[in-house]
Amino acid sequence: MQYLQIFVILTTLIVGIPLSSMASASDAKEVQTTPADETALPMVAGEIRKVDTGNGKITIKHDEIPNFGMPAMTMLFKAGDPAMLEQFKTGDKIRFAVDKVDGALTIVSLELAAE
Repeated sequence: MQYLQIFVILTTLIVGIPLSSMASASDAKEVQTTPADETALPMVAGEIRKVDTGNGKITIKHDEIPNFGMPAMTMLFKAGDPAMLEQFKTGDKIRFAVDKVDGALTIVSLELAAE
Protein backbone atom coordinates (compact mmCIF):
# COMPACT_ATOMS: atom_id res chain seq x y z
CA MET A 1 0.00 0.00 0.00
CA GLN A 2 2.83 2.41 0.84
CA TYR A 3 4.34 1.92 -2.62
CA LEU A 4 0.98 2.76 -4.18
CA GLN A 5 0.79 5.99 -2.16
CA ILE A 6 4.32 6.98 -3.20
CA PHE A 7 3.49 6.17 -6.83
CA VAL A 8 0.34 8.33 -6.70
CA ILE A 9 2.24 11.23 -5.11
CA LEU A 10 5.10 11.11 -7.61
CA THR A 11 2.71 10.70 -10.54
CA THR A 12 0.66 13.71 -9.48
CA LEU A 13 3.80 15.82 -9.08
CA ILE A 14 4.96 14.86 -12.57
CA VAL A 15 1.55 15.27 -14.23
CA GLY A 16 0.66 18.36 -12.23
CA ILE A 17 -2.67 17.20 -10.78
CA PRO A 18 -3.19 18.77 -7.35
CA LEU A 19 -3.11 16.12 -4.63
CA SER A 20 -6.09 17.77 -2.95
CA SER A 21 -8.27 16.81 -5.92
CA MET A 22 -7.33 13.15 -5.40
CA ALA A 23 -8.03 13.01 -1.65
CA SER A 24 -11.15 11.07 -0.76
CA ALA A 25 -13.81 12.31 1.61
CA SER A 26 -12.68 9.73 4.16
CA ASP A 27 -9.15 11.17 4.33
CA ALA A 28 -8.72 12.83 7.70
CA LYS A 29 -5.56 14.65 6.65
CA GLU A 30 -5.96 17.66 4.39
CA VAL A 31 -3.23 18.08 1.78
CA GLN A 32 -1.54 21.49 1.92
CA THR A 33 -0.58 23.44 -1.14
CA THR A 34 2.77 25.14 -1.50
CA PRO A 35 2.80 28.60 0.08
CA ALA A 36 3.55 31.41 -2.35
CA ASP A 37 5.82 33.14 0.17
CA GLU A 38 9.17 31.33 0.24
CA THR A 39 9.75 32.31 3.88
CA ALA A 40 6.61 30.36 4.84
CA LEU A 41 7.96 27.08 3.45
CA PRO A 42 8.66 24.43 6.11
CA MET A 43 12.27 23.45 6.77
CA VAL A 44 12.71 19.69 6.40
CA ALA A 45 15.44 17.60 8.03
CA GLY A 46 17.60 15.43 5.83
CA GLU A 47 20.97 13.92 5.07
CA ILE A 48 22.87 14.46 1.84
CA ARG A 49 23.51 11.26 -0.11
CA LYS A 50 25.10 12.82 -3.21
CA VAL A 51 26.00 16.28 -4.49
CA ASP A 52 26.23 16.90 -8.25
CA THR A 53 27.48 20.49 -8.51
CA GLY A 54 28.05 20.15 -12.27
CA ASN A 55 24.35 19.55 -12.92
CA GLY A 56 23.01 21.56 -9.96
CA LYS A 57 21.36 18.53 -8.35
CA ILE A 58 21.44 16.95 -4.91
CA THR A 59 20.20 13.61 -3.56
CA ILE A 60 18.74 13.82 -0.06
CA LYS A 61 17.35 11.25 2.37
CA HIS A 62 14.64 13.40 3.93
CA ASP A 63 11.81 13.46 6.46
CA GLU A 64 8.23 14.12 5.37
CA ILE A 65 7.79 17.22 3.21
CA PRO A 66 4.50 18.56 4.59
CA ASN A 67 3.81 21.23 1.97
CA PHE A 68 3.66 18.48 -0.68
CA GLY A 69 2.25 15.68 1.51
CA MET A 70 5.33 13.65 0.58
CA PRO A 71 6.46 10.88 2.94
CA ALA A 72 10.05 10.41 4.08
CA MET A 73 12.25 8.96 1.32
CA THR A 74 15.48 9.47 -0.62
CA MET A 75 15.22 11.48 -3.82
CA LEU A 76 16.99 13.78 -6.25
CA PHE A 77 16.26 17.51 -6.22
CA LYS A 78 17.23 20.42 -8.44
CA ALA A 79 18.99 23.29 -6.66
CA GLY A 80 17.39 26.70 -7.20
CA ASP A 81 20.90 28.17 -7.17
CA PRO A 82 23.56 25.57 -8.09
CA ALA A 83 26.19 27.63 -6.24
CA MET A 84 24.47 26.75 -2.95
CA LEU A 85 25.66 23.15 -3.35
CA GLU A 86 29.37 24.00 -3.29
CA GLN A 87 29.54 24.19 0.51
CA PHE A 88 27.91 20.78 1.14
CA LYS A 89 29.13 17.18 0.96
CA THR A 90 27.82 13.63 1.23
CA GLY A 91 26.84 12.79 4.81
CA ASP A 92 26.04 16.37 5.89
CA LYS A 93 22.95 16.66 8.11
CA ILE A 94 20.86 19.48 6.68
CA ARG A 95 17.61 21.41 6.81
CA PHE A 96 16.05 22.50 3.53
CA ALA A 97 12.94 24.00 1.97
CA VAL A 98 11.39 22.77 -1.27
CA ASP A 99 9.07 24.54 -3.66
CA LYS A 100 7.78 23.80 -7.15
CA VAL A 101 9.66 25.95 -9.66
CA ASP A 102 8.87 25.62 -13.38
CA GLY A 103 7.14 22.31 -12.62
CA ALA A 104 10.10 20.73 -10.78
CA LEU A 105 10.64 20.22 -7.06
CA THR A 106 13.47 22.62 -6.30
CA ILE A 107 15.58 23.30 -3.22
CA VAL A 108 15.05 26.98 -2.44
CA SER A 109 16.81 27.03 0.95
CA LEU A 110 19.59 24.78 2.25
CA GLU A 111 21.54 24.92 5.52
CA LEU A 112 23.58 22.69 7.80
CA ALA A 113 21.51 21.33 10.68
CA ALA A 114 22.45 22.37 14.20
CA GLU A 115 23.80 19.33 16.00
